[in-house]
Amino acid sequence: TEVADLHGRLAALEKTRVASDSCATIEKHARAMADEILPAMGAVREVCDRLEAKVDDALWPLPKYREMLFVV
Repeated sequence: TEVADLHGRLAALEKTRVASDSCATIEKHARAMADEILPAMGAVREVCDRLEAKVDDALWPLPKYREMLFVV
């Protein structure tokens, strides 16, 4: 299910974040952010987008991403 997928991707993101905190230099930390954390964040966002499309608007109190794109 998407919820199980989300939990797995969040766990992977957290594991990556914790590992990046142990980088010896700010340069290595920045490289870890760009090469590992950003893709992990994208993976989380991917499943969140799928969940947003499935959850009824009455049960999703926050603006959905697609709605924020068209706010005037």
